[in-house]
Amino acid sequence: MADQPRTADFAIWLVALALYAFDAARLLSPRELLLVETGGGRLAAVFSAYPFTLGGRILAFAPLTRPHRGVFVAPWGRAWSAEPVLRATLGWVEALRRTLLPARLLAAAAFVLLFVVGPALTLLLGSDPAVLWTAALVYPTAVAAVGVLWWRRRAFGLTARHAALLSLEVLVCPAFLPNLVRKITTARPVEADGAQILLATASDDVKAEFLARLSSRAEELINEAAGDATRQAALRNYLAAVRAAR
Repeated sequence: MADQPRTADFAIWLVALALYAFDAARLLSPRELLLVETGGGRLAAVFSAYPFTLGGRILAFAPLTRPHRGVFVAPWGRAWSAEPVLRATLGWVEALRRTLLPARLLAAAAFVLLFVVGPALTLLLGSDPAVLWTAALVYPTAVAAVGVLWWRRRAFGLTARHAALLSLEVLVCPAFLPNLVRKITTARPVEADGAQILLATASDDVKAEFLARLSSRAEELINEAAGDATRQAALRNYLAAVRAAR
């Protein structure tokens, strides 16, 4: 029988969790937001009315318990795109989402292995056997992820250089593997305004919550721009356009 596990025996899984969360974090400009996949092919926003900032940039996290869901970085506060441009943006987003099933399965599998199976084996067998058994499962998963990256590279919209960097990341640090889907979806910038995309794809309750947070954030920025009448007017006009579109 294995010795009773100590708290220190779980340290490796806590370190893996910290690395995973660190890798899932995004530092956004004040005029960017995260669009996150939800059920039914819809999108929601990771958008706080009063965000936490580091060095003037906003710290945002993709949903840590949903590794299979992609995120897209989109601007907000800019002029809205014409209808054909919006349709083209939504088209490539949807096309990319349809290609992601292999990456979703691998990301979810890595998440379960690292944060469910590993700690459970530590509880049952002790630290060393748990690490060996989990590594024996995680590293083949990482190798499979590299294969998927190169097999679907063009469908994912990745350059050879980007695919090589992602491959190196997941092989060197398997704790990054649960973020595989997000690494793919954030590789291509979204040109259309994030609020415009959200209003075209989100459910009514998500739209209402987003508009409330956007109003608070915009009012704060308007107050900060007290000496810039042009910037204040642009923000007010943008906010009015979003409210009218909803």
